[in-house]
Amino acid sequence: MLVYLLYSLGAKSWNPWKLVEGADGLSSTSKLQWLLWIVVILFAYVILWVIRAKEGDYSAISAIPTNLLAVLGFSTGTAAAAKGITSGYVQSGRSAKVGSAQGATGGVMTDDTGVPELAKVQMVGFTLVAVGIFLATLIHQLVHSPVVTTLPNIDASLLVLMGISQGGYLGKKLVTFGSPTLFPPLPVAAPAPGAVPRQVTVQGSSLGDPGAALQPPGSKLLLDGVPIPVSDWNDTQIVFMLDADSPKTGNPWPRPTKAQLQAITGGQTSNSVSLEIS
Repeated sequence: MLVYLLYSLGAKSWNPWKLVEGADGLSSTSKLQWLLWIVVILFAYVILWVIRAKEGDYSAISAIPTNLLAVLGFSTGTAAAAKGITSGYVQSGRSAKVGSAQGATGGVMTDDTGVPELAKVQMVGFTLVAVGIFLATLIHQLVHSPVVTTLPNIDASLLVLMGISQGGYLGKKLVTFGSPTLFPPLPVAAPAPGAVPRQVTVQGSSLGDPGAALQPPGSKLLLDGVPIPVSDWNDTQIVFMLDADSPKTGNPWPRPTKAQLQAITGGQTSNSVSLEIS
């Protein structure tokens, strides 16, 4: 609580979720698992030291279990590596610093488009299991063996599972960044037949730099699987005009309906996002 108070005063914010915000402006899974381990290990160390101090022993707890040091090292290394990967792509322009203001909906269990990501689910799952067992072991120790003031250890099998899940998370992050990504656009009202088309802006990242051209060579924007013309294209957004008729059927848009948007650029195909048409 004291550390949280000092952080809040220094950062001038009482929102603890800011601690797990990544370099791309979205919630970071690696920072969350790092924060969880910092909190539980700090809590365990302090409460066990207080028990020692009440018995007259004011020395530091020197016997730290090897597996506990390893799990803190794993979580620290994973968070540092993830930040390095994200920062490198943001600084090189291969990935935009997005955040929720630009339509990104990524979280600790989902990718930037809001779709659940198995690598994140796996890492968070094993982290919660290991943290829960560690806290349960600590509480059992405090209740049944209060004279024991050494930190509980973590089972080697859990350590291996967490190591594998963190490796999978970093591997997925390495191959995912730099791929074209679209974020769900805002809903739009379909124009009436014969009326002026409505402008739609789709935010994204790694969409390619068109240079002097209107859009990158060989790139396409697909609306319900049909290529459509665009009026502006850059690395972080695509702008197009929505006609009264569907390019797939040639008939007026049903009201309401959802159309699917997808971009192809640099030989890669982006995720598919829904455009709500009212």
